[in-house]
Amino acid sequence: MKDCKLQIDMRDVWAKHVWWTREVILGIIHDTPGLDLRVAKLLENPAEMAAVFAPFISQDAQRRMTELFTTHLKQGGDLVTAAKAGDTKKVNEITQAWYANATEIAQFFSEINPNYRFGEVRMMMFEHLRLTIAEATAELGGKYQESINTFDQIQAEAAQMADYFAAGLVN
Repeated sequence: MKDCKLQIDMRDVWAKHVWWTREVILGIIHDTPGLDLRVAKLLENPAEMAAVFAPFISQDAQRRMTELFTTHLKQGGDLVTAAKAGDTKKVNEITQAWYANATEIAQFFSEINPNYRFGEVRMMMFEHLRLTIAEATAELGGKYQESINTFDQIQAEAAQMADYFAAGLVN
């Protein structure tokens, strides 16, 4: 029963991660009122994620996880803002930093649990970034159906990531 609750909690935190990320992407692109509230809600996610892991990792690891994912989310927002402004140089710089952060996240996970293999986590994180960039690019280009379809892929990928992380904790 505890395993089921862990999987549900993990899926919930990852679902929130991608849902509020989409809300912020759409808010930045379309100048949605209340964007600051959406950003604030999204930035709650790293601590929520760390709380799911809390029974299994140290407080220092929880703080590090929160820092890494907060950076991940802020870089994503900065990337969409730069892309909307047409600042190619900044887009390239932020994209490079975003992938470096994803590599740091993969390294972190591989250090806190031997069931999390660096290459697997990095591959999942890179796919997460690739899909998020594709979603934002489609939305920026007015390809709304493509953006929606890509978000469907993001949701499925987030569920797979959640299951991977939950299984690693159970094992």
